[in-house]
Amino acid sequence: MSRFTEILSQVHSKPCFEAYEETNIRDNTNCYSHALGATLPYLECYRVGALCGEKSTDEPYFSTEEIKKLLFFDCDELQLKIEESSLDEELLDNQYKIKLFVKIWANGEIADYHFWRFEDGTWTEKWKARKMSEIQDFEKSEMNYFPWNLVGIYKISR
Repeated sequence: MSRFTEILSQVHSKPCFEAYEETNIRDNTNCYSHALGATLPYLECYRVGALCGEKSTDEPYFSTEEIKKLLFFDCDELQLKIEESSLDEELLDNQYKIKLFVKIWANGEIADYHFWRFEDGTWTEKWKARKMSEIQDFEKSEMNYFPWNLVGIYKISR
C-alpha cells in the first residue's frame, strides 16, 4: 500500500491523536498532518500541495492565495470536501474546522504556514516534533505575534 493510500484511508476516519505519544509519529507529523487528521509518520507528505503533486518539498510558496488553492487541491485529492466557514458555524458528526495562518515577512515573502484544528469542541494544534496541544488562549499563543496572519477558516467533511 502506498503512503498516499494509507493517508487517504486514515483521513476518512476520526483521528486517534494519542498516536502522537509515540516518538516516531510525534517527530514525523506536523500541523498539516494534524489538520488533515493523519498520524502516519510521513513528514515529506505533509506539505501543502505535496499530496496533490502540485508543489515539491523544496519549492517556495508565492502567496497566501497559492497556499489556499493548494490546500483545496490536496483535500480534493484526498476526497475531503473543504469549504470556507466561520467560527460559529455548526458542524455535523463527520465534519471539523481548521484555521490557516500564514507567516509573511515584511518584503511579502511567505515564510511558513500553520494550522489549528477544531473538533469535539476544542481547538488544537501540532508542531513538528511536539505533541498535540489545546489552544487555551489565543492572546498567549504563538500565532498572535507578527508576522502570522489568519487567512482562512475552513470546514472539512470526511
